[in-house]
Amino acid sequence: MAKDVVIRDVNYDDVPFVKIPIQNSDEEAYFWDTSDATLTNGSQMLAGYSGYGAGGVKVDGSIPAKSSSDLTASGATVTVPAGNYAQQATKSVPSGSAAPAASISATGATVTPGTNTLKLSKSVSNTPQVSAGYVSSGTAGNSNVELTASVPTKAAATITPTTSNQEIAAGTYLTGKQTIAGDANLVGSRIVAPYSIFGVQGTAQLPVISQDSTDHSLSIS
Repeated sequence: MAKDVVIRDVNYDDVPFVKIPIQNSDEEAYFWDTSDATLTNGSQMLAGYSGYGAGGVKVDGSIPAKSSSDLTASGATVTVPAGNYAQQATKSVPSGSAAPAASISATGATVTPGTNTLKLSKSVSNTPQVSAGYVSSGTAGNSNVELTASVPTKAAATITPTTSNQEIAAGTYLTGKQTIAGDANLVGSRIVAPYSIFGVQGTAQLPVISQDSTDHSLSIS
């Protein structure tokens, strides 16, 4: 099933699969759209085989292979175990005959229904338990002195770099530690060339994407 996809703001229509080169090999890996797959569980496929259902989830088959040797007979009843029979399976059942009895007599029986009643009951008593306790009272007095600051202050904070400058105004009194956040990902291999971030020159290269004009498949290299 083909899908319209967008990669790096470029539209690609009717893409059935994507080809990506395999590292240290001349071969390519294929990634197919399986959103229209109907396979959901192993009971829909033979054991020893596997496939991919919707969303690309791998499913291992669990239907066992069966043959005539798996059939069993008890009297005139043949039991056929669940599974897949690649060929016709048969089971021979011996035939027989029986002579009727010379005479049959019946003796009547009387059945009197009886009533058996079992009643279970449980009485539960819930009595709240209350005990006396001691609660202290009283508060200590405080004397408050109000001060008016004559300079701007800034409490402890962590400053995380963004796309614009962040400034602490001149004359600000720092009442707490100011931390400038760092990031272990700030390395050249994680920044796309030819851009640089905070003086770190990027070396990562973007993949080249092309679409086949005939089958609309995507190739990424």
